[in-house]
Amino acid sequence: MIIGTGAAAVSAAAVAGGLWFAGDDPDQPRGADAHTAAPGCGVVPEEAIARALPEAVLESSGNGPLPGGESTVCVWTSAGQTDEGQGVLRVNLSARFTDASAEPVVTGEESASRAQAAVVPPRGEQAVLGSGTEGQVWRGQVPGTAELAFRTDNLLVRVSYSGVGGGDPVPFEEARETTVAFAELLGEAL
Repeated sequence: MIIGTGAAAVSAAAVAGGLWFAGDDPDQPRGADAHTAAPGCGVVPEEAIARALPEAVLESSGNGPLPGGESTVCVWTSAGQTDEGQGVLRVNLSARFTDASAEPVVTGEESASRAQAAVVPPRGEQAVLGSGTEGQVWRGQVPGTAELAFRTDNLLVRVSYSGVGGGDPVPFEEARETTVAFAELLGEAL
């Protein structure tokens, strides 16, 4: 009985200590973080999807943790839905949280900014969205693909659009234009 009581006391102390240390958990939002969770796919305006991919359907969506934040991924496709051009649209919404355990403290905005700098390749070019938000857009690995990243507060947004028209990948300029127009509408919604 003494051993059982001792084990319970040690377990309770370990749990209490863990909860106390978790007060600086970088995987939890802080008061300065505008986005306390990654938005769901429902935040993406239907109008933006319809303009980028007529008759597109949500093919997959997922939400989960990432180191120092939370992420949502949404994928729409128009493959087999229309006789017009077809394509795939992918949106990744990553909320980055303030890391109070770092010395000095790293805000969620700083973390999102660093993550944006890490995902944009050297060939990325500036793209000013309608709301005045600055992002970067670049040619994707697959022909007919344009990718774009922008940040709003502590939320990093990545958009990838791949289009096919007449059986061939769309020109990069067209993919770029579609991606930027989509990101402008999404940025306004956020």
